[in-house]
Amino acid sequence: MKNAARLCSLLGSVLISAFTDLGWTDEKRTDTAPADEYAIFETTLTCEEANRTAHRAVERLGYQVTAFSPATTDKVGELKGSRTGMWGEPEPVVVQITCGTEGIQVDSHPEIPPCEQANRISRLAVERLGYQVTEFTPAAVGKPGIVKGEKQGEQPAAITLFCDGKMVVMETHLDSPLLRKKDFYTTISDFRRGFFAMFKAQRSVVASPHLIPSGDHVQVRIKPLSKGETKLVFGAEVTQVLPVQVEISNPTKHPYLLETEKIVLVSLSGERIKPVNEKGKVFPTPMLVNQSLAPGTNVKGYLYYPLGTYTGARGSFIEEKSQEREGFEVPFN
Repeated sequence: MKNAARLCSLLGSVLISAFTDLGWTDEKRTDTAPADEYAIFETTLTCEEANRTAHRAVERLGYQVTAFSPATTDKVGELKGSRTGMWGEPEPVVVQITCGTEGIQVDSHPEIPPCEQANRISRLAVERLGYQVTEFTPAAVGKPGIVKGEKQGEQPAAITLFCDGKMVVMETHLDSPLLRKKDFYTTISDFRRGFFAMFKAQRSVVASPHLIPSGDHVQVRIKPLSKGETKLVFGAEVTQVLPVQVEISNPTKHPYLLETEKIVLVSLSGERIKPVNEKGKVFPTPMLVNQSLAPGTNVKGYLYYPLGTYTGARGSFIEEKSQEREGFEVPFN
């Protein structure tokens, strides 16, 4: 029995995406991270990319997003999610995103603290195995707790709990009937650990490489947004027009004039489609405007087009000194 318990410990510690990290000797223990061990501070993601990455990470961890207010440079964003735990108990979680001038901070935590989670799950574990709870004293930081249960024809079951703020220890005898239940090995979740690992994994999926200014030509990246992406970026799905993200970098020594109406999308039939005029319309964020691109400038914004399927984008800039027009083409994958 002791060897079997240790084997489950090994499996639990490997499956980080399953939110568990269980260690066994004569006890069952779930380690939680120190307050700052899984803090996330990003200096390369944009605020929009951080919103999308956090949303994807929570969903990939098996939680349903129940509320989402995207972060902006002026407002802290908040994402709430929930899932049903192994023993039928709800597991609500919260993620907060703060976009500052020096970087982006992402804080995640379960709404039910690990110690309280252990109290609830320990009692549920005893009850779900058909035992009648005869004693229940909830644990608190610095105060041990205990759950005892009895069942006809079985020896009594007991779980002792200890919380010290960084770790929750659940002790039971190695011959306890609780150990016959496989699910008992994966009951407490460490959301902060799981979110940290999943956020790091998803950031490379969400964040496309930023333009690295180099060479003697203006560089352009253009990306149409899906409906799901518009919800993450703007807080609501955009269904009337197609938002397109535009990023332009001028690494040259010459100023260029950007004329947004010259940036067209190419339809399947080859037709060139201009941006929708903003006049009389309400877009989720203002359109990118005509402007001068000074040497070293990096500009990022959105243009809006009629709904449709497009194969790529074309456009041009004017070199201000010579007044010569330089074209570009961006294929869509």
